Amino acid sequence: MRMSREAAALCEILREAGGAAVLEEAIADSLALTISAVRGVVRLLEEEGFVIDTSRRGAYSLGSMPEYDLSLSCIGSLLRSAGLRSPEVFLFETLRSTQEMAKEIGRGSPEGEVVVFAEEQTGGRGRRDRRWISPRGAGLFFSVFHRPGIAPGRVQLISLAAGLAVRDAVKSLFSLELSLKWPNDLLREGRKACGILAEASSIGGGLLDCCTGMGINIRRPATACAGGDNILKEAFFLCDEVSPVHRGELAVAILQRFFDLIARLEVDGGRSLLSLYRDACFTLGREVTVIVDEGAVQGRAIAVGENGELVVSTENGEMQFCAADVIHATPASHKGAYI
Repeated sequence: MRMSREAAALCEILREAGGAAVLEEAIADSLALTISAVRGVVRLLEEEGFVIDTSRRGAYSLGSMPEYDLSLSCIGSLLRSAGLRSPEVFLFETLRSTQEMAKEIGRGSPEGEVVVFAEEQTGGRGRRDRRWISPRGAGLFFSVFHRPGIAPGRVQLISLAAGLAVRDAVKSLFSLELSLKWPNDLLREGRKACGILAEASSIGGGLLDCCTGMGINIRRPATACAGGDNILKEAFFLCDEVSPVHRGELAVAILQRFFDLIARLEVDGGRSLLSLYRDACFTLGREVTVIVDEGAVQGRAIAVGENGELVVSTENGEMQFCAADVIHATPASHKGAYI
């Protein structure tokens, strides 16, 4: 399902009216639509579960929002209210992977920014092609396709921005602190709350596009998940500590922070992003084991470099890692729950 920009705009108008009635003529003027078209958009909102009260004199007021917390018109209206650039937004009941679909849609779209949500993924994946378990209704699963104005060698900074965005959004909405482990895992008392996969493609020495997938654990699945029950037991779900969680509001808060950080990155080359990230990253200063294809390296994480690489002091000197798994050799160590 694709978000209707007109329905999102009408939702914003009715939300901002605060329950007061808005004349359909005023709506038509604001949206540059005919009266007949406005009535059609009202029907779209009603089909999504909005309760729209209609007066005899042709005015509409918002009775209630839909119970479903990934209503596209609701998400679209919140994006508009946040002053964000208006991406194309899609919602699917089931996908193999939001990453795959976001790239497919994005590369065929002139808009430049696409967000794809799914209730469940049957072939989701994390870093190093690990399986990403995405049970229906248990999480917030989405991917953002975008074209940032940065050099290919700095694409790791997009990954750092995504981790910061999730951390800051959760803290802002729920006053809940998640630990940010390099490069972008979000943990709560050592249990994984969110994973992020950032991918990029380039052409002719320049960055072509990026696709950033995010999976946030919201509530524990009510039924068994084939092959994933042991992993899910080690995971942290937001509803373990906070409730209710409106996934649409959380998604918009993440997107707002993410696009803000990317805009800063494009302006100052990453200076402000790296400053924020270094303050937030709880990997720094810890004894770590870094897992790479060639084996394992032990040492102390001492810095995050200008391109987002992790700098580790080892018995053989300093080493830099651009892509690797990190295990903290402390009581708060990561338990290895890749979900």
